[in-house]
Amino acid sequence: MERAHRDEVMIVTGASSGIGAACAARAVGAGYRVVLAARDQSRLAETVARLGGGDRAVGIGCDVTSWDEQQSLVDQCLERFGRLDVVVASAGTNARMGLLESTPEAWRSVVLTNVLGPALTVRATLPHLLDRGTGHYVFIGSLAASGRLPGSVYGATKAAVASLAESVRAELLSVRQIPGIRVTLVELGAVATAMTPADRLPFTALGPDDVAASIVDAVDRPDHVGVDRLVIRPAAQQL
Repeated sequence: MERAHRDEVMIVTGASSGIGAACAARAVGAGYRVVLAARDQSRLAETVARLGGGDRAVGIGCDVTSWDEQQSLVDQCLERFGRLDVVVASAGTNARMGLLESTPEAWRSVVLTNVLGPALTVRATLPHLLDRGTGHYVFIGSLAASGRLPGSVYGATKAAVASLAESVRAELLSVRQIPGIRVTLVELGAVATAMTPADRLPFTALGPDDVAASIVDAVDRPDHVGVDRLVIRPAAQQL
């Protein structure tokens, strides 16, 4: 049986579009109250409006590379809903492949958003999950972390995300001995988003909702079930 939600609250970063927006929509449909966080506040407001807003979904502007804004995000979540149960660290960005085709400035943005961002998300939310002794972290990784994409700094950041997920799980289990806070790393193949247009791929890519459905399903597993790692890819994409 799936776990009863009991009005559980989920924070989703990078929620104005793509996987984050799809995850928020799936979560609201499954009965969660959802805090959507993103930098683009106009698109964020549009996404929240599509979800009905009100007491089920609220949008909060947040740059995940800012510690102050991440703290404010959590504070506003608790002020609005009084609790926090699930954290989906979905905010991410990309840069052109090729060590001479992209720029150091683009690399800086990718590293700060994709690595520092989820680390700060954990730092801002962990005290509140520890207080409850239960909860769930979801990290969005990538099969690009294998290093097979030529000149991909993005892939390197996703390798760091995978390491961060394992490190968080190790601290929760080995140091704090709190198995009630679960950790799931979602390793993705090609997903059709603004970063990866579908017409550039030689096969049918995943859609954001394909990923979102699997994320919400993993979070909804009974409390004693840990879905540590999900690999989701187009059926025609080689690993």
